[in-house]
Amino acid sequence: MTLQQPQVGDLQLRIIQANEQHAEQVTSLLVNAAEWMESQGIEQWKKEMFTPELIHSYFAEREVFLLYVDDRPAAMFTLQSGDPDYWQHLDDDRYLYLHRLTVHQDFRSLGLGAILIQWATNYALTSGKKGLRLDCMAHLPTLNRFYQSQDFRYMGTHDVKGRLASLYEKLPPTEDHQIRLEYFLEKDFEQLLEWSGDAKFLQQWSGIGWEYPLDTSDLEAHIEGANHPMFSDQLIYIVVDRITNHKVGHVALSRIDRTNRSARISKLLVGDPEARGKGYGRQILNELLRIGFDTLGMHRITLGVYDYNVSAIKLYESCGFSKEGLMRDSSWLDGQYYSVYEMSILEDEWRAL
Repeated sequence: MTLQQPQVGDLQLRIIQANEQHAEQVTSLLVNAAEWMESQGIEQWKKEMFTPELIHSYFAEREVFLLYVDDRPAAMFTLQSGDPDYWQHLDDDRYLYLHRLTVHQDFRSLGLGAILIQWATNYALTSGKKGLRLDCMAHLPTLNRFYQSQDFRYMGTHDVKGRLASLYEKLPPTEDHQIRLEYFLEKDFEQLLEWSGDAKFLQQWSGIGWEYPLDTSDLEAHIEGANHPMFSDQLIYIVVDRITNHKVGHVALSRIDRTNRSARISKLLVGDPEARGKGYGRQILNELLRIGFDTLGMHRITLGVYDYNVSAIKLYESCGFSKEGLMRDSSWLDGQYYSVYEMSILEDEWRAL
């Protein structure tokens, strides 16, 4: 199979399918990555794990690929059909599974990781597969954010030999105004502060949790302990348009109660004024409901909406939410009380839509 070779400026890039003769180069790249992880205090790979026997098993059980930059081995990855260890009951051999994506420290400024992911995606599709899947250690939010930024959607988290791995599936190509969710991190603070608006607007999208004006300390508290899908009580996202890569909104799945299997959608905002009226809100809701019900196993998801926000109420009802009651005069702002509708949707109602 021949795919077009990638390009980065004037550099000569070449991807080959490796074999046993390339074992030393593969080992060197993996050890280099492990040494960097250890230097950063990242508990993921140890250089001692990459024994000759393990490297040999890669060539026997997977397809191994090397990327060269000006004839220097710069990166590697492996692909396999099926991955029952990590994906367990979700395993599906109609996909290819990406492992050991590794870029040498000398080449990390070139964006080779994203290039390899796209090449591997094209390889999977050209091979007649439905697409590309991968896993990522759940406790590494920055690495999870990288894969999310490459159009991978969260499919669940599994315990693999005592390590929690989050599972991702590459989204199909998009055309217009489609979104992805990426973990909300400190680098997103400035954008959300810009969007936050005046006191009335802040109250409308964030409720009573924050007071005007929103500041950095509010957002630092917002993300503390967040974004671990198995332990955090909230998953917080920045919303990104997949075509333009522009940030367009923010949302959280909060009050995650794994005992009673309930959660709450909160702080939903389409922040970019030019992004409003294009269907982003509905997409955000649908994706958050999929995460809540399909991947986290929730039974009930709730939200609150001010009674004057008629357009939002219509949207929520069209997505399957039902009004449960009116919390009369539940919040105070600028000399006036406001009432809030409590709304909810149950898993069987969502699956019936």
